[in-house]
Amino acid sequence: MGTQWRRINYGGIITAIDTDGNALEYLHAKIIDKKLENQITTSNISFFDLKTEPHSFEIILAEGFLNIVGFKEGFVGVMALLKEGGYFVIHDEYKDHEMKCDFIRENNCDLAGTLFLDESVWWNDYYKQLEEGIESLDTEQIIDMFKAEMKEIDLYQKDPSPFRSIYYVVRRK
Repeated sequence: MGTQWRRINYGGIITAIDTDGNALEYLHAKIIDKKLENQITTSNISFFDLKTEPHSFEIILAEGFLNIVGFKEGFVGVMALLKEGGYFVIHDEYKDHEMKCDFIRENNCDLAGTLFLDESVWWNDYYKQLEEGIESLDTEQIIDMFKAEMKEIDLYQKDPSPFRSIYYVVRRK
């Protein structure tokens, strides 16, 4: 018995942005396959180049974004786009946790919840499959394309502790 999908329509529009054009192409193909073109748009831009009205989003999901641009700078930028009472879901590395919680509260927000993911999640749900896929490739030229990923897997195997992460669910007051 396969997974059953049930479409729930909340009447909202999703705007997906990323600087990774390949990831957006993959997402766009899924959008078309699920016939969601009227509900989801994609844009190949940086967050900092996004042109939109202030406080225009009810929910914002940042998947690793704050880890790249800096927690405080990214958080403040997102708050400028989030409506009062809106939610900001952050997936970030698990470090400086108390500082992040304090910063969230100091910026007119409530911490509605957290979900800690230990390092085994990265191995079980990502690196293991990636390693098996790379090892199954048949030419050195193709394997060479995955040098960065193999280096990351090696780092994980030497010390998985930096791969702990956490979701923060933040509500703007």
